[in-house]
Amino acid sequence: MSYKDRLSDIKRDGSVSLTSQIVDAFAGAIADGELGPDDKLPPTRELAEIAGVNHLTAARAYRRLAELGLVTARVGQGTFVRVGAQGGAGAPAERENTDWQLYALPEQLETYGDRILAEMFRQAGRDDVIPLMVGYPADKLLPFDVLSAVTTATLSEHGSRVQQYTDIEGAPELREQIAALHRREGLSDGPDQIIVTTGARQGLTLATRAIVHPGDVAACESPTFPGSIEAIRNAGASILPVPVDDGGMDVDALESLLRRRDVRLVVFQPRLQNPTGRDLAPERRERLFELAQRYGFFILEDDVYGSLRFEGTATGPLRATLPSHVIYLSSLSKTVSPGMRLAWISASGPVLDRIVQEKRNDDMGSPTLTQLVAARFLAEGHYEPQIERSIAFYRERCDALIEAVESHLDRVATFVPPLGGGHLWLTFRDALDERDLYDAAVRQGVTFLPGGAMMPERPRATHIRLSFGYLDPDELAEGVRRLAVAVRAVRPRPRREALPIT
Repeated sequence: MSYKDRLSDIKRDGSVSLTSQIVDAFAGAIADGELGPDDKLPPTRELAEIAGVNHLTAARAYRRLAELGLVTARVGQGTFVRVGAQGGAGAPAERENTDWQLYALPEQLETYGDRILAEMFRQAGRDDVIPLMVGYPADKLLPFDVLSAVTTATLSEHGSRVQQYTDIEGAPELREQIAALHRREGLSDGPDQIIVTTGARQGLTLATRAIVHPGDVAACESPTFPGSIEAIRNAGASILPVPVDDGGMDVDALESLLRRRDVRLVVFQPRLQNPTGRDLAPERRERLFELAQRYGFFILEDDVYGSLRFEGTATGPLRATLPSHVIYLSSLSKTVSPGMRLAWISASGPVLDRIVQEKRNDDMGSPTLTQLVAARFLAEGHYEPQIERSIAFYRERCDALIEAVESHLDRVATFVPPLGGGHLWLTFRDALDERDLYDAAVRQGVTFLPGGAMMPERPRATHIRLSFGYLDPDELAEGVRRLAVAVRAVRPRPRREALPIT
């Protein structure tokens, strides 16, 4: 009996779930050789028709097959049997030994943001795709030679200390250097107010968990960094989106929410926001301070792009004005080294102790070696020249991307030039199906970050984020050209008006 026959003969009144029966049918076909390496499986909608199930059940079955290592999904192409899925003589028995886990584990909701962020890292390694979705810096920007010398000197100085735990809050040397950076930004944080985290994403998670619990309410910008959305959702809190325009977060809209709901936390990027690259307007900053004091909520200030300004007048961090309400977050990932996974939080009062407790629960401390390397890198004065180099690097690529968009997409999309950062936020004049556009783009050999992944609510228009820090100018130009081809493929064609009868 073929696997399609088995699928059409699914039992709906048995003890085994529909999803499990579909998984078993495909697993058997792969083990028996009926489906061979790289064979394409039916699209989920076709599978749903064959098995007489809904589309969600079909999609869930394919996810479980992927978890078992039997199939792999290729964006824009479909689902395929993995090479080597049949395995050796012992492979089927091994699969039988692990199948029980799918029934013992609770159902996991994979969000749109989760899938897109995972896709970003996969696409970055492909030679056949221009990854306009990748939001981290190119290798050529990173100070490899300097970090190599600094690492050698650090190992020579500290010896076996680099292999040991350090303080949960972070290595003292690094916290001293971060405090010195803060003083140059007008912040008065001492080393004892700084917590080193393993990347900015962990910083978002720790601070959010310290403040909100299941059932609480938090607000964030829309659009925003997908990690902010996931941090709030993973803490079990409800999200209230606050719109963003040329002047940053709409503080009037936030005030309207505050009148109706008890908001504990507002998460946003007041300087060079991701994805718009805009600042919070000065008058809005002052209004935000008033609201924070009146309504008693925390502000989580994500400033990972704050140093990458190439237009406009810089404003200081919010924390410099209202430290009792503002938790500040920054990172070295966009300028020095994403792979070091080094970021930090500064906070005051009881919330600082709560964040330290969350850090203790999470990982007991970030890696000692990278912290000591970063401390020496900062102490030796390498940071400021690297920032200057980074600004020039990002500016050149931003200009190249804008030129390409104006050349190829001017009639179909609008944007406001960023003041800095690493991204360009496009809004299409006509509504397009976001996923159809993404699939069409991949077929043309280019990717972007869909706007829906950056918004906690359903978008009312079609938006995409294009990132420019990872690619060279000629790659950016070619990527936008390919994107324009994809847009033409999915954009509704205008109807021709009927000629009048004469």
